[in-house]
Amino acid sequence: MIGVGPDGPLGPVEEERGAGAPWRRWEPARAHAATRAGEHSGGRPAWAAGSLADERFAWVVLATVEGVGDRTLAALCTTHGSARRALRLAARNRLPARVHDERGGTRALPAGVRAGIARAAADPGARLRELGDGGIWTLTLLDPDYPARLLGIPDPPAVLFGTGAARALRTRAAVAVVGTRRPTPAARVAAARCAAELCHAGVAVISGLAVGIDGAAHAAALEAGGTTVAVIGSGHRRPGPRAHRGLVQRIVATGGAVVGELPPAAHATHGTYPRRNRIISGLADAVIVIEAPLRSGALITAGLALEHGRPLWVQAGQPHQPASAGCRVLLEETEARPYEGVEKVLAALPLANRSRDAATARPATTGFEAGLALGGEERRLATIIRRGPVTSDDLAMLTGIAPGELAGLLTLLELRGLVRVLGPLLLPAGPLLVGSAPSVTQP
Repeated sequence: MIGVGPDGPLGPVEEERGAGAPWRRWEPARAHAATRAGEHSGGRPAWAAGSLADERFAWVVLATVEGVGDRTLAALCTTHGSARRALRLAARNRLPARVHDERGGTRALPAGVRAGIARAAADPGARLRELGDGGIWTLTLLDPDYPARLLGIPDPPAVLFGTGAARALRTRAAVAVVGTRRPTPAARVAAARCAAELCHAGVAVISGLAVGIDGAAHAAALEAGGTTVAVIGSGHRRPGPRAHRGLVQRIVATGGAVVGELPPAAHATHGTYPRRNRIISGLADAVIVIEAPLRSGALITAGLALEHGRPLWVQAGQPHQPASAGCRVLLEETEARPYEGVEKVLAALPLANRSRDAATARPATTGFEAGLALGGEERRLATIIRRGPVTSDDLAMLTGIAPGELAGLLTLLELRGLVRVLGPLLLPAGPLLVGSAPSVTQP
């Protein structure tokens, strides 16, 4: 995981001199030799040089630029071979104005985004110092301790920013409690009771830090001495409504976490909240909607829960009451179950809860092949993918494997949990990530 250590996120600053502006980067000391040796190694393109830790670092730096979301990050990696190379080009004012898109064509990279990338590339260490000064840690899809539940949704955030305790995202069980921003008094009490009882059962409470049901759930979880995670639709400089700043401080101080996918300075917009809702559902084993009118954002979370295969529980409310009209629609038109207390919710939680500890336990022997029966070509592909994100075209060029055979081998690696897909990129996963980066301190 990329976090913040005593010498900054990934060690001391080193300057790499070349044509144009100097490229300043922070990298673990043990990556120096591998990076230098790889630059001229046969059979690998120049962009493949460097360690996976370098690539993680570049992902985080790019993610701090407003306008660089998952699609743009994937497009930059596809166009330039890696995030590392995209940053190096930007540092020399050579970043092209167009990038490849997921459909095989090209699209323009907005001038404002290119300017932001250039500023980040000029002094990437400053971006990481800013995160450290704000107590912000990061998790990426290239990290072995990325939340396992979140990996189960179709579009998990490539980079997640957080404050508080990252372990709060990997509790044994977690349930989202959501609802309207303008609840009735009875619904506010129901949300608080639900959250408290979940915490007493050892279940973490996930919600969106909005006023109303979300705030009542977070506050009740804290009062019960439990763990709660707030998912925000803005950057961490403005985490939720001003009225909840004290609530944020309490969540962070008591072992909970506040997380989001936007860079620290980003403002919330109408478009960021639906994206935020997929993270709420993704971090939970089940979702409970306490009260929601017909136009409530909680209905988006409910729909995503059904798409993600999460059990959905909905409190019906009083007949003909507008505040619960959305809940009644969910109960009438979807597979949502009526919520009448936490007992049935607890009984329906999966026993395994997709524990990340079990999914990525460190093998007894070094090397990713411990306990894996890989054929020669599978091993060859896994070794390349382990170095960092690549595309299937990259693999075809490097290995000479025919497209049909390559597609089949990649499918097998994905089924084995060794490969994950982000747009056109193939990412290392599971055992390919274990032990691939130095230990870094994280708040």
